[in-house]
Amino acid sequence: MDNPSENILNDASSNVDVRPFSVGAALREARERLGLSVADVESRLKFASRQIEALETDNFTRLPEIFFVRRFVRSYAKLLQLDPDPLLAALPIAPVQPSLHAASIAIEVPFPNTYATRRLKIIWLAIGLVAVAITLILFVWLNRSKPIMPQATVETMELPAVPTPASVVVAVPSPDVLVAPPEAPVVAKAIKIESNSASKQSASIRLTFDADSWVKVIDNDGKILLSQLNSSGSEQHLKGRPPFSVVIGNVNGVRLYYQGKLVELAPFNNGGTARLTLE
Repeated sequence: MDNPSENILNDASSNVDVRPFSVGAALREARERLGLSVADVESRLKFASRQIEALETDNFTRLPEIFFVRRFVRSYAKLLQLDPDPLLAALPIAPVQPSLHAASIAIEVPFPNTYATRRLKIIWLAIGLVAVAITLILFVWLNRSKPIMPQATVETMELPAVPTPASVVVAVPSPDVLVAPPEAPVVAKAIKIESNSASKQSASIRLTFDADSWVKVIDNDGKILLSQLNSSGSEQHLKGRPPFSVVIGNVNGVRLYYQGKLVELAPFNNGGTARLTLE
């Protein structure tokens, strides 16, 4: 004969709804108890909000494989100050086969992967190095194709044009033009008289250079006695028929002697170049 009390206990136990332990519900309740939103969890764990919602509803088909789900649960439990071991034990043992929708979600918002991030940085670094190498190659190739500029010679220097007879200013030095050296004062009339007295004979010119200077001298016959760049410390001795047309560059570094007399060049200095005629 059956015991009536045992029957009552059996009927009561059969009416009790035994619910399995829910990992997602435990996480959701702990999050709400701490006053955290899904957005707060997303910003701290760097998981997508849709993945957090799928975990809290135990919708494992919308999550990646079980290995990543376990990592997810462990990180989430630590954030909520929960013991992760009971939660991990309650997870499905068999691998969850994600649906196509879950796979697309996993592709859109992947779990953090340090190796993938490092590999992406290496790829970008390699792309940058290749770009720099290509730029250097193009630079070298373009510069090699350019013609090499010839070195400047004496005749190609930027020099004042040779004065034509129409533009020559015949400057007969006045008495204050010539500065006599200490041992032999010179006046302009003395040089002119000596030149006129020997107009059919040659006259001498001496140039000394304290600095590099370009000089051009043409005699009465149109003969170019000198046309070149003269180096510092050198001298030039010229002879020809006067009058002489003289152009001197870098006039401050040149001393001019006509018939042995020093000629003062300062009055003829025009921007560093002197033009004068020796008669």
